[in-house]
Amino acid sequence: MLTELSSFKFIITTFLLVSIGNVAFAQNPSSKVKFWNPQQSDVSYIEGQGWLGEMVGNYNRLPLKMKGVVGERLWQLSQNSAGLKIRFKTNAQEIIVRYVVNQEFDMPHMPATGVSGLDLYAKTAKGEWLWAAGKFHFNDTITYKFQHILTKEYDSKELEYQLYLPLYNTVSWMEIGVQESAFFQPLTPRQHFPIVIYGTSIAQGACASRPGLAWTNILERKLGMPVLNLGFSGNGKLEKPLLNLMSEIDASLYVLDCLPNLTKIPKDELEELIYNAVVSLKKQHPETAVLLTAHGGYTEENLSDIRKLEYENANKALDAAFKRLKKNKINQIYMLSKNELGQGIETMVDGIHPNDLGMMLYAEGYFQKINKILSKR
Repeated sequence: MLTELSSFKFIITTFLLVSIGNVAFAQNPSSKVKFWNPQQSDVSYIEGQGWLGEMVGNYNRLPLKMKGVVGERLWQLSQNSAGLKIRFKTNAQEIIVRYVVNQEFDMPHMPATGVSGLDLYAKTAKGEWLWAAGKFHFNDTITYKFQHILTKEYDSKELEYQLYLPLYNTVSWMEIGVQESAFFQPLTPRQHFPIVIYGTSIAQGACASRPGLAWTNILERKLGMPVLNLGFSGNGKLEKPLLNLMSEIDASLYVLDCLPNLTKIPKDELEELIYNAVVSLKKQHPETAVLLTAHGGYTEENLSDIRKLEYENANKALDAAFKRLKKNKINQIYMLSKNELGQGIETMVDGIHPNDLGMMLYAEGYFQKINKILSKR
């Protein structure tokens, strides 16, 4: 049956469209599974896109107007679906997701389940998060099957699900299927005052083993509020076009976590870059808080004076910029320190990119800091 469901030709020749409510399904009479394609909806159901009116029908993170404005590599990375999710309610006992990506499934330091895989979480009426294990098959069409996912406690009750999309790949086509008799309703994205995070490969999700364990996604679940992921591998450089774009979002908090991509810049220049980035955001949103994040360090720092000096100089520049901002009475400015990120010799894959433990510690550091910031509003 899995082979049949993975065959695109089979879908085209045997499925017909039916309409249930406002959701269009493709239905297979023999298997009794109905499929929904988010790209065929008139409105976007993709959460994590800050410019919804400009992004219907795709799984990208930046609007088309930024093509040619940002660098080619950054534009390519913006088409990776890091931080994007699809929310829906269903009482289905089986959920099938099949989709196509257009890049390699994995990287040497990051597994296919993180680069190209999915992650499914359920939220109960009491606000408790549950995780669904999926049986996956990576081929031209990737298939995840989440089976026997309802216990007696939740049987026949609707659960709210969050389906996290791949961190380092681009989704070109996707369908979500449930049994014919099941209730299924996609949920519109939450857009109310998101946290906007501008960062590097670490913010994009390297090197989580699955999307739900990227620190931005952990943080989103812990806070219960939308998070926009503007993390770009090797391209978190506090660039003016990205800062201007961020300013278009009426955020609850702006996070600048770019130091791992800025260690080669001389200290004085880096201080100026950080200072000007904050001033740029505050000019448009003087009452919105800005959180500046220190470099989390390297796991080999105690065996490499050169590496240690790299991040120490970057963090000194950050500290100098922070003090200068405070001196000039620019309000609602906060800093997350290296120690608060909690990284150590067991928390990274390659000396810089967090593993799952490192991601959890990143998220906890952010959670504690952001909770304090938002409580002051």
